[in-house]
Amino acid sequence: MLIDRTEIAKHREISKSVREDKIGPYIEDAQRLDLKPLLGERLYNAISKAPLDHALLLDGGEYTYNGETYDHPGLKKVLSIFAYARYVMFGSYTDTAFGFVEKSNQDSKPVGDAHKRTLYTQNQNTATAYFEEVVLFMNRKEYALWRSSGCTPRRSGFNISKIN
Repeated sequence: MLIDRTEIAKHREISKSVREDKIGPYIEDAQRLDLKPLLGERLYNAISKAPLDHALLLDGGEYTYNGETYDHPGLKKVLSIFAYARYVMFGSYTDTAFGFVEKSNQDSKPVGDAHKRTLYTQNQNTATAYFEEVVLFMNRKEYALWRSSGCTPRRSGFNISKIN
């Protein structure tokens, strides 16, 4: 995987007690289901196979284009926020012998599903906005695998239709 819990903690508040084996599936889902479609299969595979060859793309940072200095957040930040969104939405459930439960104790109250959906959507939208900055970097630096993939960033938000 391109990131771990420590990387997510750089960008979002996440408990230190969250184990890698608990958050790992959400990171993998975000990487394959959120990031890969945005990058296209060829670029995604190139980054996955040789992450060190794509350090500036992954880590973000400054770059020069037409004599101006710009910066971008990097794919690790984008992926961290996508993974965090998935963890917020689905991470509080535990499979037991009696079915799925949501853990709580006498001093806490679980966050409602509506609030989780709101946090999920907000973080998905934030990750998409950061990805747009990475797209500018890739276009300006002419990433061959990016341009040849025919990718276009997905739209965030909702489609509202009227049904008669």
